[in-house]
Amino acid sequence: MPTAGKTPTKRRSEIWTRGPTARAIKRELRRVGERLRELRLERGLTQEQAAEAIGLHPKHMIKMEQGNANLTLATLVAASVAYKVPLRDLFPEEEPGT
Repeated sequence: MPTAGKTPTKRRSEIWTRGPTARAIKRELRRVGERLRELRLERGLTQEQAAEAIGLHPKHMIKMEQGNANLTLATLVAASVAYKVPLRDLFPEEEPGT
């Protein structure tokens, strides 16, 4: 229960304290962000237009494409609907040797 006058602290999940896991998450967020950007550009959309189509604030769209947003499944489904691609197409295949 929050104490009056005290600001609750934001707690990060334990997965962010595990080096290899945290690095893998960051890498995949960048890859998905790059894919989202590719799809947006293929459709000739600005970040603002894409954010509107997905149902996001434009600033969040920027963070997603940069790989700086922790994407929810709901956001990914909304992006796949907006871009008219299967959900799996948001996840680029690993290139050999990576």
